[in-house]
Amino acid sequence: MTAALLAILLAQAEVDVVEKLGERPADAVFIDAQANRVSLRQLTARGKPVLLTLVYFDCPMLCSLVQKGVIKALNESGLRLGADYHGLTVSFSPRDTAKEAQLRQGGYLQTLANAERAAPTDWPFLTGGETAIRALADSVGFHYRWDAESQQFEHPAVSVILGPDGTISRYLYGIELSPRDLRLAMVEASQGKVGTALDRVILRCFKYDPASRKYHFYLMGALRLGSGAAALALLVMLGALWRRELRKGSA
Repeated sequence: MTAALLAILLAQAEVDVVEKLGERPADAVFIDAQANRVSLRQLTARGKPVLLTLVYFDCPMLCSLVQKGVIKALNESGLRLGADYHGLTVSFSPRDTAKEAQLRQGGYLQTLANAERAAPTDWPFLTGGETAIRALADSVGFHYRWDAESQQFEHPAVSVILGPDGTISRYLYGIELSPRDLRLAMVEASQGKVGTALDRVILRCFKYDPASRKYHFYLMGALRLGSGAAALALLVMLGALWRRELRKGSA
């Protein structure tokens, strides 16, 4: 193996996600968009699921795509910020400031549907020092690196769903999230406290597949509710009812 190939492999290994399901993010201290010192533990264990994203504010492309993909999926999911879940965005660049966090927070929250009654504290945007950032990133398995040649961070595209007690429940990958998967992940993280009775029934028919990193139809779950053609008819009906409910929620 040549030195150049070894360097490439090592660099790729440094940019990855190591899932830490059931664990809690580190309780580090950050600065919010109003320049207040805040404890991460207080923001990740507030009795509702938390959607956590790690970005940096002057990222030329990927971070904004991740955030826009999250907002789009949330807008189509029917979930309501503050009522069903909290958001949390943390910059992993120690150069980012509270003023930049405030600008990003305002810009993204303006495009979020169902957020009329939400407050900025329902989705804090945080900055911090290198020690706090590394503690958080390591505790959620978010591995990134600074590339001196391009003067940019290399990092994965992932959103982390935390349960109401702050434990890591699910990782959702990519820049285009499925609204269905996002809603099911929230329902799952809350142990059925978020969403409707219909969502809980649908969750029995869908199961998260770690290989594809998506929720797929789970035959045995459907069979517990019905058999054969009846299970298929039930699934179609549930899908139609769910879409109708989402349209009502976004109206």
